[in-house]
Amino acid sequence: MGIHVFFMFLYLSLANTLDAVLICSLLILHCIIKLVIDVTSKRGLHIMTTFYFGVIFATFANLLFINKIYTFGLSEYSMYRYIVVQHIDTGILIWALGNTFIFIGYELFANKSFPSLMVEVKSEKAIRNLFGFILFFSFLNVSGNTINLSFISGGVQKVIALLNVMGILFFARLWGSEDNAKYRNFAFILAVLQTLTALFSSFLRLELLTPTIVFYGGYFIGKGSIKYVFTPRIVPPLIIMVIFSLFFNTLAGNRSHFIDTFTGQNEVAADNTSYVDMSEKDNERGGLLERSSNIAQITNVVDLVERNGIYGGQASAPLIAAFIPRILWPDKPQVQLGAWFALEIGAASITASGRANNSVNMTVHGELYLDFGWLGIVLGGIMFGGLIAAFWNAAQFNESAYNVTGALWGGYLLYYALFGVGSDLQILVSLVSTYLMFMIIKSIAKPYENSIGRTTVARQ
Repeated sequence: MGIHVFFMFLYLSLANTLDAVLICSLLILHCIIKLVIDVTSKRGLHIMTTFYFGVIFATFANLLFINKIYTFGLSEYSMYRYIVVQHIDTGILIWALGNTFIFIGYELFANKSFPSLMVEVKSEKAIRNLFGFILFFSFLNVSGNTINLSFISGGVQKVIALLNVMGILFFARLWGSEDNAKYRNFAFILAVLQTLTALFSSFLRLELLTPTIVFYGGYFIGKGSIKYVFTPRIVPPLIIMVIFSLFFNTLAGNRSHFIDTFTGQNEVAADNTSYVDMSEKDNERGGLLERSSNIAQITNVVDLVERNGIYGGQASAPLIAAFIPRILWPDKPQVQLGAWFALEIGAASITASGRANNSVNMTVHGELYLDFGWLGIVLGGIMFGGLIAAFWNAAQFNESAYNVTGALWGGYLLYYALFGVGSDLQILVSLVSTYLMFMIIKSIAKPYENSIGRTTVARQ
């Protein structure tokens, strides 16, 4: 906690002295110091450990992008042409303080928890059945024959959408914990299928790297000690990430389908053309880090507040409808805060079908600032951090490698913490609905826990 408070005062006291580049550098240092403290303590893995990595990555992306803007200006190859340059310093301050108050909120509520989701499964048969269940949906995703789930809750849809990724984490963690080759094979098969899904379906290029990160991340989590990271097992994922980075610009040639890079089918449907897609048509293919930057949207939040004043909750009001289950409101309209924001800042237009052709995340901090100003950054950040703590503790992730429901829910949270730090407050709807879905799964599985957990799997 003390580290966070120290940096909070540092950002505030130097806000009028330091420019955005130096504030970014301070935030990266802030997260690295906290990471070192967490890793060297006996606290164990928690969601903020991953969240720090996500913030470091996004902040480093912001740092490179800002340097590029300051050095070359808004050049013709910049993918974020809608950035408001004069608000960069304020935008980065919002990013730094917003994350800091989330960190503080997590520490304040680190011992709070929503009801536990823990269900242990140690039966060989049950674990094989779980693998078969996930494998079934993985094959559906690769083949493109996904099940239409529009009639059920968003929580179920999101669980199934990320089921393969969470399955990779679960089995890779068992592999690390039990040194069981069978679990390694289960995780590897799911990782290959997830990579194939990313190759052939409408994912951003980062999705190609996700299975590798989750596969090896799960293994090191299962080992339970940071020392295993400094072994030869870290070499393969590092090589894969380096190769991925080197070829990223080529892969980015077609945002919608990787396979089109090889077939030459680079046509993009008019209704699916996004602002970024249009920039790619002008040969503006930003690199991996540039695509992870979020300073452009935060500067536009500042610009909206400068022009229109604080929105007083109007921007986030549609989230109220999002919490109503679709089973109770079948005709509920889609809640698309990102599309609204893109239209509001002029980074999108309405297509012939009546839809916005782009979606831009405001970020949690940006949305809080847009609706409630600096007070929203402080109070909203603390509340958001507290919710993350309560959700994470409900997983009881570190209690047992065989904690199936807790591991899947914990994996979902870790995935968000690493890849979703730039999302807006709509993430709350996803977190709440998915948590409730896991509560239903737990209530069904818990009465049978003793019977399905009776036979412990032998190590191989």
